[in-house]
Amino acid sequence: MLAVAALVALRLALGCHFLYEGVWKIKHHDEFTAEPFLTQAKGPMAGFFYMMIPDIDARQRLHVEADAHGKKSIDSSGITTRWDEIRREFVDYYRPTNSADAAAPAAQERLERDAERTYSKFCDKLDNYLKGNLDDIAAYFGALDRFENNKERNQEAPFQKQRRWERMMELRREAGKWINDIEDQEAAFKNSLYGLLDQQQRLRGQVPESWNPFSWNRIEQINFMVTYSLTAIGLCLMLGFCTPLAALGGAAFMCFVVMTQPAFPGIYPPDPPVVGHALLVNKDFVEMVALLAVAATAAGRWGGLDYFIWNLVINPILSRKAKKKQA
Repeated sequence: MLAVAALVALRLALGCHFLYEGVWKIKHHDEFTAEPFLTQAKGPMAGFFYMMIPDIDARQRLHVEADAHGKKSIDSSGITTRWDEIRREFVDYYRPTNSADAAAPAAQERLERDAERTYSKFCDKLDNYLKGNLDDIAAYFGALDRFENNKERNQEAPFQKQRRWERMMELRREAGKWINDIEDQEAAFKNSLYGLLDQQQRLRGQVPESWNPFSWNRIEQINFMVTYSLTAIGLCLMLGFCTPLAALGGAAFMCFVVMTQPAFPGIYPPDPPVVGHALLVNKDFVEMVALLAVAATAAGRWGGLDYFIWNLVINPILSRKAKKKQA
């Protein structure tokens, strides 16, 4: 009975941890993003997690190209295409709904014209911003190419690991400064579009975000998957519903966490002293093993909904198969 009580308590504790993480991310969806966690990945699997982040080094958004005469420029078509899509969605959402209103066509034409004018103004502002930072951005990509082709990349001396990590973070901070400025311009563009609306149009609220996952970028898809996977796993563990599958899903998630921050000797940067010291087995690894233990036991049938699933569905099926074999 003590073992049963301990396993149920373990299941509930793990479920509470996962459920709270998921609910917090739902409540603070505007704040949560998996990007900082993925960019801090270290160890042998770090490159795999870096690939999950769209355009981590800004090569696509700040692509520097040269013409036949060697004159450099930045191709901003990816950014302006996105802004044009925002403009079109804005105009479509706020178009007048009362087709019987004689003033509706004129209002629609005025909204389209003002939105196009605002779009052009911000595209010009973006172009001037990129031209003003062209030399610095070109120098950044030159430094990034030298870093990626550095012969020391595969050398394992501690000071070389530290130097590589610090240089990589420095380059990302440098690119992040320009990307943040561009994202601020995009936010200002949206606010300027919203300022074109009259009082009646503003009552419709903001343009709703698309619920089509295929229209999201990769980090938005990861954020959604992490948030609702944690919530579902936590809820199932708390209720004891499909416990083995939920526990295996939680263990798989913790396996990814362990791979992003492995406690292997010699990996830089080391964990901060405030989280303790570990060799191979850290807190995340222990939680992963605990989830595997819950998946391998009948913890869901003890004080959980799996009791009913087992006795009303699975056990009768197994009994019928056993009778057929005996016959």
